[in-house]
Amino acid sequence: MNHQDKEKALWEEIMKDLRVQGNVGEYGFEAYISQLTLKKDTGTKLILEYPAGMLVEWVESYYAVDIKISASRVLQAARELEFVQAASEEHEETSDIIPAATAVQTGLSPVASKKNTNSRKKTQSKAKYDSGLNPDLTFDGFVVGSNSEFAVAAAQAVVNSPCSMYNPLFIHGSSGLGKTHLLTAIGNAIREKDENVRVQYVTCEDFTNTYIDAISRKGDALSNFRSKYRKADVLLIDDIQFLSQKDKTQEEFFHTFNALFASGKQIVLASDCPAANISRLDERLTSRFEQGLTVALTVPDLETRIAILRKKRRQWKSNLISDEVLEYLAKNITKSVRRLEGALIRLATFASFTQKKPSIMEARMQLRDMLQEEKNVADVSISDIQNLVAQEFKIRVADINGRRRTANVAHPRQVAMYLARKHTQSSLQDIGAAFGGRDHGTVIHAAKTIEEKLASDYELQEVISRLSAQFA
Repeated sequence: MNHQDKEKALWEEIMKDLRVQGNVGEYGFEAYISQLTLKKDTGTKLILEYPAGMLVEWVESYYAVDIKISASRVLQAARELEFVQAASEEHEETSDIIPAATAVQTGLSPVASKKNTNSRKKTQSKAKYDSGLNPDLTFDGFVVGSNSEFAVAAAQAVVNSPCSMYNPLFIHGSSGLGKTHLLTAIGNAIREKDENVRVQYVTCEDFTNTYIDAISRKGDALSNFRSKYRKADVLLIDDIQFLSQKDKTQEEFFHTFNALFASGKQIVLASDCPAANISRLDERLTSRFEQGLTVALTVPDLETRIAILRKKRRQWKSNLISDEVLEYLAKNITKSVRRLEGALIRLATFASFTQKKPSIMEARMQLRDMLQEEKNVADVSISDIQNLVAQEFKIRVADINGRRRTANVAHPRQVAMYLARKHTQSSLQDIGAAFGGRDHGTVIHAAKTIEEKLASDYELQEVISRLSAQFA
């Protein structure tokens, strides 16, 4: 069985499990899941291709967890998911046109703007190598507000004059505020100006996994890995905070950074926190990350959130959503642009089914889970979570906050940190401080550990669900 047949057979097994044991309805299966194909199983991640025009945000929001659970059952091991758009060379002219079936289901126009189609065609024609860039993420699609004005100005300065002043450019902010969009927009704009500039985008996780794979292989694997990144004219690294505690990867990236910087190449980094707050990061890297310009993306204000929603409504041609409903969304979903867009996608789909403009009351009903989560974030305290977890696992709160690392204490502590990160507004630093003065990296590690276990540990899924329900 060749590689493609193997991936096809694996995806069919996952879909079979998903259909039998998952929570995906027939409509969701036919409209979305059946349109996906498995491009590659890396051993840690499933790379899924989706056709041009599919609302992949909808799949990520509503089906990703079910896919991961089914994959873990079939493979007997956890996998992360990555969604990539399928190449469409034969139909490049229509690569931005939303299929009629998808358009009807979502309430979006089946005809995309000519500008977007031409832009994607131009970007694809320049792709002489795999830059890792998503051609849809451009400056035109980024709504600038007071929360992002400085960051966008710095990003555009890098485009206009790479390596002149802001090297590296370090962008930080919480999840869902647009770091990846801005990072990718820089790469797309530079390539738009000069197709011969070698731009390379990669997440820190992929950089780490590829490095680990390279050092485990014989031959030229490590040399090829180094060449790929050190020959870049512009290197864009997303989620650089995941270098935390990875000493060998930090050493490798230190040399990559030095090689690029010494050659006058541009480096742009994105992180969920300032460089100084990344736990167990080599001081040499911290100093290099801080030697350029550091800019922050913060939570957008009400006017900016409304502007984002209006722009998305125009982009998706979803005219069934009124200004009043958009304002209601902007006032009640405040912490993440990604969640804001997800809410609009859900309402657009609801509107297409009913063929009428939803009222504020109907919007409230359709988004009650999102709105409740926003309320939870505002109301739940770390102390509340610690008390509930202590009761659940029959230990003392003092044990959760103490220094003991035995399994009967360490696991509940990680659960409590995971819930605190998910259900409170507290920063990573504040969460760590509330758990006996632990650092930022410990909280990240705890949350990631629980997320990985949730993919295959059904008893843990029940515990998390039961605890979370008490925050409602």
